[in-house]
Amino acid sequence: MAKIHNNGGFGRVALFLYFESDQPMRRVFILFLCFCGIQAGASHIVGGEFELIHISGSSYRLNLIIYFDKLNGAVGAKDPNATVAIFRKSNDTFITNVVLPLDMESSVSYTQPECSNGEIVTDKLIYTTIITLDPEIFNEEEGYYVAWERCCRNYTITNIFSEDPAPQNGGIAAGQTFLLEFPAVVKNGQPFINSSPRLFPPLNDYACPNRPYYVDFAGIDDDGDSLVYSLTTPLNTHSAVALPALQPRPYPVVEWRDGFNINHIIGGNPDLKISKDGLLTATPLIQGLFVFAVKVQEYRNKELIGVSRRDFQMLVVDGCADAVPPEITGPTNVNLSYTMTGDDRCITVTVSDADSQKSNHNFTEKVKIRAVGLNFANKNLTEILPADVTEMLTNGSTADFKICFPVCPFFIGGPYQVGIIAMDDACSLPLLDTLKITVNVEPPPNTDPYFTDPGPVQLTLDEGKSSDEPGLLPPDFLAFEVRDDEADNLLVSVLTDGFVLNDAGISYTVDPEQPGLVKGRLKWDAFCDIYDFTKRTTFNVTIQVDDLDECQLNDPIKKEYSFTVKLPENAPPIIDTNLTANPSERIVSGVQRRVYETLTFDVFGEDIVDHDYLVLDLVGTETQSVESLNSLGVSFQKVEGTSSVQSKLTWDITCNGSLDLDSVDSYDLQFLVVDDKNKCRIYKADTVEVEVKILPPPNIGPQLVVNSLNTDVALVNNEIEIFRGNQIILGLQGADFDNDPKDLLKLELIDAKGIVPPSGFVFESAEGEGSVSTTFSWNPDCSIFENGVYENDYVFTFSVNDQRCFNTKADTVEVVMKIKDIDGSDSGFDPINFFTPNDDGFNDYYSMEKFNEDTELLENILPLDNCISQFQAIRIYNRWGKEVFKSTDRDFKWYGKGEAAGVYYYLIKYSNKEYKGALSVRY
Repeated sequence: MAKIHNNGGFGRVALFLYFESDQPMRRVFILFLCFCGIQAGASHIVGGEFELIHISGSSYRLNLIIYFDKLNGAVGAKDPNATVAIFRKSNDTFITNVVLPLDMESSVSYTQPECSNGEIVTDKLIYTTIITLDPEIFNEEEGYYVAWERCCRNYTITNIFSEDPAPQNGGIAAGQTFLLEFPAVVKNGQPFINSSPRLFPPLNDYACPNRPYYVDFAGIDDDGDSLVYSLTTPLNTHSAVALPALQPRPYPVVEWRDGFNINHIIGGNPDLKISKDGLLTATPLIQGLFVFAVKVQEYRNKELIGVSRRDFQMLVVDGCADAVPPEITGPTNVNLSYTMTGDDRCITVTVSDADSQKSNHNFTEKVKIRAVGLNFANKNLTEILPADVTEMLTNGSTADFKICFPVCPFFIGGPYQVGIIAMDDACSLPLLDTLKITVNVEPPPNTDPYFTDPGPVQLTLDEGKSSDEPGLLPPDFLAFEVRDDEADNLLVSVLTDGFVLNDAGISYTVDPEQPGLVKGRLKWDAFCDIYDFTKRTTFNVTIQVDDLDECQLNDPIKKEYSFTVKLPENAPPIIDTNLTANPSERIVSGVQRRVYETLTFDVFGEDIVDHDYLVLDLVGTETQSVESLNSLGVSFQKVEGTSSVQSKLTWDITCNGSLDLDSVDSYDLQFLVVDDKNKCRIYKADTVEVEVKILPPPNIGPQLVVNSLNTDVALVNNEIEIFRGNQIILGLQGADFDNDPKDLLKLELIDAKGIVPPSGFVFESAEGEGSVSTTFSWNPDCSIFENGVYENDYVFTFSVNDQRCFNTKADTVEVVMKIKDIDGSDSGFDPINFFTPNDDGFNDYYSMEKFNEDTELLENILPLDNCISQFQAIRIYNRWGKEVFKSTDRDFKWYGKGEAAGVYYYLIKYSNKEYKGALSVRY
């Protein structure tokens, strides 16, 4: 009976199957489970790895393979693409990001599909794209690595901490870092082609407690590199978020639970192990979900060139049916001669299985056989098996299978061993028994072919010569002849040490084939105007011949040829400038120019010996590219020509563009003349470097003049002393006498200060080319006085700045303003005491006016208003106290019309004082 248990918690489901029976039964599952939530960061990762497959040239396909728990993984956790990062191994610096779109999804199948009840549903997701590994970038000897971090692994893993990291659950999440180390694409100056291991078989079967478990976990390598497998601690992620930020090594490892470590991954006996060839074995003892990681080291010529990592998970559940392995019997030693034929080359093996006698197996058991090589590299020997390798045993019956061996042995060097493996149909993996057979084979006799002249041959030719040139070489110097005394057909191959024959001018011909005889000849045309000898001048060629005998067991024979071309001498070109008189001076120093000046000089290149075709150009340095120099205004025309070339450098140095003397004020102008279009394309070159220091431009500096525009306010030595109530108007004029170019002046007020901060003044900054002007105006009021102090000093600082690049100058002027309050004293205040309103034109009205004999003008004699005291009103009363006149105007006039002659009284009211007196009206 199947039962589903929900363990509770957000989005977590585990599915276990239990079977009820009258007899004790046990069944165990290895399960790809991810107890997933609906978030993108929920658990869903079963495992996976990277693959980097060479396509052609610098093109590679980068694959990211993820095994995804389809039952429990949330749809949102299936990423539409993955952004991975590539780093240098030497210093862990970032190189580039690569976006891998999801390209393919497929289901992972059971070894025995009939054992599946749908408990394990795993998808294989492949994210892939084509990338370019530029040899100019990916050339460091230490190599590179590509990495991607993703959270999360299943939350119920037994051997590591990987709980739900949600705050309400308080667990420790565990993610997976996918990691692949790969070599540089250049080695010793030559392309280094490599593909990482790939096609690792998925793990979708389950094992049983106390029952041996096995699976072939090995991948393949397209380059034939040696792969060595080992177990390693799985990698965690830098953080428990769904997609951690891309970071370089080191990557954290997962945290083992108590009782588990790299030597006790599943708590088995024996525990989980992997052979160097990739066979994963274990005998689990306890139930649980276990994570493990396999490291695959890739060796070429005994040198480690790459490392792949692959993570997976295993679930062990008690509940598997009891079963016993089958038994296979038969001969363990077989002796064969090439003269034996038919059934004489066959043996019979017998397979039995005690489970076919058990009622809980319905008295049947399905068995089959397969053959593997034990002491040689061949894991599947289907050719020695019968057509039908499967049989159904009933009621204790046995099955016989005929094993027939070929005439030719599988390898040379002694007897070979094969294993005939009998398998039953137990779940989840067949139980096995192996019959080891040692086979001694006497193959058909055969002798090796031979060269009539085995060599080796070494040939050096001057460039321009051909090996077929009459009289240059002995007639048969490059000929070869191979014979086979048994008249076997011969297969001729021509091998090189990494070059294409036609690219080096080497060719060969082979005479019409005859049994047991082959003749041929090599030819070499050492013509450098046709073939490229710039990268190498020595070429090694191997003539390899193999006789096509029946078993093809012998190694082919070889004859070695070494071809060397002697290239002609080629004189290098010479480069020079007109900055110095010494053409051998490779570095010209001491050249200085100021901003707004022009640097110009000629560069020459010549080849007076060979008169070859030359190319002269400005080239960049490590710190200063040609593009950056062009952005500064540097102009140099690339020129080409025969024997001699010349071009002029011009640099109009301005403040425009990217010039920044605060960061860089010295520049190296490097020029290169190249001779590589000679007959043999031999690269010859010469360089000259001109060191230029850029200085700031000269600057006269601006001048600022300040004048008073109010004639009532004097400006003396930039100082003003006034009483409040006088308006200050200043004219400011800035001038600059620099030309070519004129400076852009900026006139501004840079400071204004006083005991009481000034306010209410009007000033606008101004800009102008060569000259600039603006005004300052201020009419101070009583707000400038505080705390009973009615005198204040102010300092206004004005500046004119010429903004000349890298040599800015300015002129400043401080204007000091002393401002006092108005004198409101009543000293000399003596109002008139009568008037005659008789319209005779004399003293017709009463006012506070008095004739000034000096100015011959009437002047108001009332005390002046200031910040302490202000006139408010005047009232005039008759002798009975009746008010007959009132005015708030300081310049009032009372004409007294209709008033009787006599004495009247005035009251003059100020904000802080009063004046009283008498006056008479007379007619």
